[in-house]
Amino acid sequence: MPEPFLASEIKTLLLQLASGVSYLHDHWILHRDLKTSNLLLNNRGNLKIADFGMARYVGDPPPAKLTQLVVTLWYRAPELLLGASTYGPAIDMWSVGCIFGELLTREPLLQGTNEVDELTKIFNLCGVPSDETWPGFRRLPNARSLRLPSAKFEPGVDRSRVRTLFPLLTTAGVALLNGLLSLDPDKRPSAKEMLAHEYFRQDPKPKVEAMFPTFPSKAGQERRRRKETPNAPMRGGHAVEMGAVDFSGIFSGREKEEKGGGFSLRMV
Repeated sequence: MPEPFLASEIKTLLLQLASGVSYLHDHWILHRDLKTSNLLLNNRGNLKIADFGMARYVGDPPPAKLTQLVVTLWYRAPELLLGASTYGPAIDMWSVGCIFGELLTREPLLQGTNEVDELTKIFNLCGVPSDETWPGFRRLPNARSLRLPSAKFEPGVDRSRVRTLFPLLTTAGVALLNGLLSLDPDKRPSAKEMLAHEYFRQDPKPKVEAMFPTFPSKAGQERRRRKETPNAPMRGGHAVEMGAVDFSGIFSGREKEEKGGGFSLRMV
């Protein structure tokens, strides 16, 4: 669509997405590559989830070990970037959070150039993990040698920059986006919990699908202008081992962040 989505339209799209993801998770299926280019939207406001090439039936109990190299980089959860081989529906919910942010801005939210840069952007947006905010994260393979800035944990203090980046989003909307983009996968809402979130009960209410703006259907002949996004990981590939990465200066100059060009990451 040539124009940005209205708040009511974003809510409708998110509800359809969460409904589809909830159905998958209820049937023990992880999509493992949710992103906007894998969502289909027709000219009647109907959203469908597509491309199940990375999907996996996990069952209950889930497999003891799963491949780390899943999900397109810009939508990949931090536990995957840090080398987790056991994971669950929370990795899909992180991707849903990235899609939520993209619907608001019309730009991918976390456009990392590689795994280290992606983690840098995640920590810049969501804050740096600690044993209090993400218990046990240091046991992940790629987290053991990370150098992170020392920050005193203060209960109730939000280290996320979501409110700053989305000043027009309601308090409930910020709470939902913050929850979906929680570094700790255990703190992310399930798709079913997302469907019941207060954000969708607030004004403006989700738009009825029949009231979505219509546009001519061009089927496969449509020529689209879209930003080049990374490809999904190749099956059978090997996840990146980061080694020692220095994030200790990640917040230096944050008081000038809206004026400056950000920070640079040092490999050691």
